[in-house]
Amino acid sequence: MPFLSKLSRTTESSARAPRRQALLALVALALHARGVRAEPGVMAYRYWDWGKTPKRDDYQVAVLTLALEKTVSSFGPFSVVRVLDSLSTFRVRREVHEGKHLNVHVGPWRDLEAGDPQERNYLINTPILGGLLGYRRLIVRREDLAKFKAIANEAQLKKLMAGLGRGWVDATVLRHNGYQVEDSGNLATLLDMLLTKRFDYLPISVVEASSLLERHAQLASELALVPDLVLYYPLPAMFYVSASEPRLAQRLEAGMAAIKRDGSLDELTARHFQKEIQQLKTSSNRCFILTNPLLSKIYAPPPRFI
Repeated sequence: MPFLSKLSRTTESSARAPRRQALLALVALALHARGVRAEPGVMAYRYWDWGKTPKRDDYQVAVLTLALEKTVSSFGPFSVVRVLDSLSTFRVRREVHEGKHLNVHVGPWRDLEAGDPQERNYLINTPILGGLLGYRRLIVRREDLAKFKAIANEAQLKKLMAGLGRGWVDATVLRHNGYQVEDSGNLATLLDMLLTKRFDYLPISVVEASSLLERHAQLASELALVPDLVLYYPLPAMFYVSASEPRLAQRLEAGMAAIKRDGSLDELTARHFQKEIQQLKTSSNRCFILTNPLLSKIYAPPPRFI
């Protein structure tokens, strides 16, 4: 069910063709990329990019842009700018809520009514990653690879400590399923905490794991991905738009519904993460399936790949 109530829509005059609007949108995007303020009437989306997993962020910006392109004829030109900033999960939610520095980000589905009012934003209720965020590869110290390769059941993994960031909903999911969790870190410190043995493994989504290690190539001799071992729990990823920008949220909600309906969202996901999806489908994977107690009863997660 959409989070937004029906809001008044302004439409373009019939004299402006959709093709011209698309051109205007591209021009506005180029101007914002150069730090130039968009012209009045251009709907500006300031997307939070934490700079550590570019493959996921590239995809999410592509989804955002695709959804907005679908709505040019109804809402007019737009701009998208990636705001690179290293922020905690809590800080991101509050920055988006305020709407000055950021006004859109992507995060797991969560119950907005249960959280801090200063972290509540418009939830665009169309999952954007096809369930892939809930598939977790394990980053471990290379010296421990043999130990993780020998794990045959979930009970063995539960004896070890998982590391997560503060505010990640994953911590609640893992604890609910009997896992040990250390979640005092943040996005910038987790790999260092793993190396200093604050925890034993970092469960990171398949859409982020490889690019995270690639961004820290200097650690290649010390860290590695455990082959053929995957955790899975339903964890839909959604756009959140600033509570101060209802019209931006309305437009994105309409665009997301359109690209889901015409299949272009699923096509983009399959194309962008072709390698990761193929790896999940291999028969050699050990997959431990967890339940997510946070999901709304009305939310139906997508089917699993494994």
